[in-house]
Amino acid sequence: MIDEREVANAAGLITGAREAVVLGHQHPDGDSIGSVLAMAMMLDARGIRVQASWPDPFAVPSKYSYLPGTDLLVRPSDVRPAELVVALDCANLERLEDFKRLVPGAGVVNVDHHPDNPGFGDANLVDQTAAATAEIIYICSRELGLVVELDPARCLYTGLVTDTGRFQFTNTSPETFRVASEMVALGVRPVEVYDNVYQGDSLAYMRLTGEVLSRAEFDEGLGLVYAGVTREELRARGIGMDETEDLIDSIRTLKGHRIAALFKEQEDGRIRVSLRSRPDVDIGKVARALGGGGHKVAAGYTSRERSVEGAVEELKGALGAI
Repeated sequence: MIDEREVANAAGLITGAREAVVLGHQHPDGDSIGSVLAMAMMLDARGIRVQASWPDPFAVPSKYSYLPGTDLLVRPSDVRPAELVVALDCANLERLEDFKRLVPGAGVVNVDHHPDNPGFGDANLVDQTAAATAEIIYICSRELGLVVELDPARCLYTGLVTDTGRFQFTNTSPETFRVASEMVALGVRPVEVYDNVYQGDSLAYMRLTGEVLSRAEFDEGLGLVYAGVTREELRARGIGMDETEDLIDSIRTLKGHRIAALFKEQEDGRIRVSLRSRPDVDIGKVARALGGGGHKVAAGYTSRERSVEGAVEELKGALGAI
C-alpha cells in the first residue's frame, strides 16, 4: 500500500508545477511507455508544460506506435531542466541514466512497483504489490488531481496488459481486474491492444523466432532454458532490438523449466539478459547480484561479459550459488 502522505506530497508537487519532465527507463516496455504517455497527457491537460522522454536509444517500438501522446515526446538531448521530474517504472536513479542531471533542484515524484526501489523521490508512490506502474497511476490519479480520460486510459491499459502477460502472471490481482474493467468502461478496446502488441510481428521476426528457438539449450540441473540473439542477426533481417521484447516468452514455454533467459547482444557489444522464472525462484535477487534488478519472476541486467557464451557461464555461476 502507498502511504497517503506520499500521495499528498506528490499532489502538492504537481499542483505547484508549471513545467514537468516525465521519464521512463531505457529500453522501455509497455508499462514504461504507457505510463509515460498517460502521465504526460494528464499533466498537459492540467496546463503544465511537459517534456516526456527516456534514455537513448530513443525510439517508440513499433508495437506501441498506436498509442496517443507521442507528440509530447522529446529526444533526450533536447530535454531541459524543469521544476518537476516524474520518474516512472524506474527502480532507482541509475535507471534514469543521463537524466540524473535533472534531479538536483527539482521536485521528484517517483512512481514504481519494483521491490528494490529505495524511495529516491521527494514523493514516493511505490507499491511492490501493484501489477504495474500503470496500475498505481490509475489508482492515485484522482488524489493527484489528474483526470484519466480515454487516451490516457488506452496507454495505462496497455501497461497493465503487458506487465501481467495478458493477465496471466502472478502479479495479477482482483484490483488489477477492477482497474482494467473501469478503463474498458471508459472506452478502451482490448482488441486494439491485442492486435497491435501481440499480432504485429513481421515475417522476418517470426523467422528469427524459429531460428532462436531451434538453438535453445536446456540445463536440466539448473532448470534453465536459454538462447541468444546477436546484433548481426538482427541487422541481416532488418529487425530492431525493440522487436525482441517478447522473444523470451517463446523460450519460457518449455515444460519443466524453472528459469528462462534470453541473451541479446546490443549495438555497443554489451550483452543484455532478460530473465523470467517460476514463482518459487526469486530471479530478481539473481539479477541484482549481477548489477541489474527487477521483480521476483521477471528481471534483467547487463552482463559484465562481452560474449553470449561468457554471459551464459556468468549466469550459470550465479544460479548455482542460490
